[in-house]
Amino acid sequence: MVALMGASGAGKTTLMNVLMCRNMKGLEKNGTVKVNGTKIGKEISLISGFAQQQEIFIPTLTVDEYLMIQARLRMKANKHTRRERVDEIIEMLRLQNCRDLKIGTPGLVKGISGGEARRLTFACELLSNPSLLFADEPTSGLDSFMAASVVQILKNLANSGRTLIHQPTAELFFQFDKIIFLSMGKTAFMGTPHESVKFFADCGHPIPKLFNPPEWIQSKLSVIPNNETKSRETIGKIIEFYEKSIIHQKSIVEIRVIATTELPPYIENPGFFAETGALLKRACLDVIRSPAQMRMKLIQKVVMGLFIGSLYWQQPLDPRGVRNTNSALYFLIAELTFSTMFGIMTFMEHELPLIAREYHDGLFYVISYYISRFLSYLPLFTIDGALMIVISYWMIGLNSTWQQVAKSILISVLVEQSATSCGLFLACLFETTSLAIAFAVPASGLFALLSGLYGNTNNFPVYIRWMQWTSWCRYGFEGLVVNQWSQVDNPKWDPFYRELILKQFSFNKDNYQLDVIGLCSIVIFFYLAGYIALFIRIRLSR
Repeated sequence: MVALMGASGAGKTTLMNVLMCRNMKGLEKNGTVKVNGTKIGKEISLISGFAQQQEIFIPTLTVDEYLMIQARLRMKANKHTRRERVDEIIEMLRLQNCRDLKIGTPGLVKGISGGEARRLTFACELLSNPSLLFADEPTSGLDSFMAASVVQILKNLANSGRTLIHQPTAELFFQFDKIIFLSMGKTAFMGTPHESVKFFADCGHPIPKLFNPPEWIQSKLSVIPNNETKSRETIGKIIEFYEKSIIHQKSIVEIRVIATTELPPYIENPGFFAETGALLKRACLDVIRSPAQMRMKLIQKVVMGLFIGSLYWQQPLDPRGVRNTNSALYFLIAELTFSTMFGIMTFMEHELPLIAREYHDGLFYVISYYISRFLSYLPLFTIDGALMIVISYWMIGLNSTWQQVAKSILISVLVEQSATSCGLFLACLFETTSLAIAFAVPASGLFALLSGLYGNTNNFPVYIRWMQWTSWCRYGFEGLVVNQWSQVDNPKWDPFYRELILKQFSFNKDNYQLDVIGLCSIVIFFYLAGYIALFIRIRLSR
């Protein structure tokens, strides 16, 4: 059990990241990382766990639900075995009192305490019983009793592997097998805790009585802002003394004589369908337990359906009524587009750090997460749009054969899914929601201009005219208009009028199937583009 210690800026986090092949963007690495004498790279995550300092969870889940889903992602075992393992970990880390509490978000949603969140991070990594465990300040936020309990757990785990701890507290200093002190990016000491006390006494920095050894040692290895030059000279002499010491030579010999043996067994992946099912359950629980989002979307669509229906109440079959009816159909398309696209853009910015961490831990494929996430949003971003169409349909006085009603609902669902997939793509493409919105505003405006309502698209310049086939507003508006005037509930209606209505928009009476195909193509394209964008972002995040 090894403790990695040093002042802020000493290089502890950088070393941990290099060993774990994490957060390497902008860094150049020299040398090799070996486990049991065998060179290893990114696959180190398949034999190890990494309890990072930053606690990131799904706040709407309870502690027990979160651990059960983590167990399903980390363990290739049946449900009974996973249940036993979760119960064991909960008891080991004393999480019984909060197992049925929602995790919450500090400062936003009430949930578990900071200490409980720290233990939950640790609990997730222990589920798969990794051979090698890295922990970034695992005892921070814990009281002295719980911190000592966690370290005792680590000591028990160390019987079958090694645990690397990032900056433990002073009270736990002598419980570790080895201590590594870093300063200015170099090793200032590596040995047992007792050897460190003797070493610093030998190099002219004896530890005074009543001082905590690690605090005293770190004070000598810290760069003091008001006396930076002298501090660096002192640190340089300590490092030089260590490199010439017997302790250092013994460490070099130990490293060189390590026999090359097999790597510890890889943590088994439960498989594509198991991990997709676990992620889908997690995503659905998150959506269901976000009542504000669900309530707001449904209320918004009901209100807009009533508003549009009241505004265009029972339009007559005269020229003005026809124009108003077409305008109502366009506003339905616009409402399905703008509120949906901007509403879905917000989730990725907050969720990406957790997804990137879990992906690099080897818990799932990006495609598994992506499929589960868009499936969890599918009912919410489908039912509300269909509800708005149903509410406003008879209020406006649209033609109401069951085929026309069904076709209108189909178009509304596909339009909303087009906006959803586009919003998801932009959320995956851009790093922040503000950037995604900055791009979406002019793009959605362009799609609206190409719908046909604001001008006959056949009169557009040829170098712009082709762009109408990229607009779901164009396909959706044409589909609703063609469907509306394909059959009119009035025996006095002359089919010739239909040709005149469609001609002013350059629509074709036989294009409904083409519009459905066009909308489906846009949905598929943006979902695929969103997956590619997310895959690249997560791979680069390592």
